Amino acid sequence: MNQINVMIVEDELITAKAIAILLKKLNYNPIAIVSTGEDALSRIKDLRVDLILVDIILAGNLDGIETAKIINEQYNIPIVYLTAYGDKKTLDRAKLSEPYGYLVKPITSEDELLPTLELALYNYQVKNKLRKSHKKYEQIKQLIQIEEDNSSSDINKVEKRNYRDEVNEGVDNLFEFEILKEKVNLVKCLKSFSNPERFLILEILKFKPLKLEMIQMLIGKSQSTASHHIKILEKAGFIRGYKNGKYIYYTINKPELMKFVYVWENWLRELSS
Repeated sequence: MNQINVMIVEDELITAKAIAILLKKLNYNPIAIVSTGEDALSRIKDLRVDLILVDIILAGNLDGIETAKIINEQYNIPIVYLTAYGDKKTLDRAKLSEPYGYLVKPITSEDELLPTLELALYNYQVKNKLRKSHKKYEQIKQLIQIEEDNSSSDINKVEKRNYRDEVNEGVDNLFEFEILKEKVNLVKCLKSFSNPERFLILEILKFKPLKLEMIQMLIGKSQSTASHHIKILEKAGFIRGYKNGKYIYYTINKPELMKFVYVWENWLRELSS
């Protein structure tokens, strides 16, 4: 396995060298130490950098947040902030540059460093997979998006919606199948996919169980939106939550997904026979 090349952007040389020593112990390669945002942007062009550790407060014209923003715009490299400042205003500003994690100085051991680095690289890989799949999800979105007739009056819209709900309720019951003495409603399952962001959640959970905060960050939505999608997928049985310590983790519920796949395949087979 190739070593991970890490650039350290830190204007306190002693701190930077101490972090470099810890990185080497973890088999990471501190490929460059620079003290300003300008130096980072200059050096990054000629190096193969896999991960960047950036101090939020830097000497020079660019602070760490401004440097990270430029790197995000010009390069696809994950960034982890180094900071001794934990005030809300600074962290809120830092969030806008979409970092992959934070490390609070001083960092005195490998145990403080390793989990953040591993999680940052994992999230980076997942985001890259989702980015590459973006066109696929946009096509899905176009296929399943329901468009309202803007030319209709509000009264007509309500009447149409009520009529559609009545029809849908009758249709839903026609697509209820029994598997292993359990009923699976094909239409209700399909309705769980009415938003493409739920496809993203399932894609993300393929890799490992995750907390709500991590799912929210990876799909790029608010916590309330992510929670709403999770509740719908849970209700459909496609994912399940479990408690680990003080946190709730979510994972794919493979048996329930396979029931849906079985019903869906058989229904399509009947259509084509």
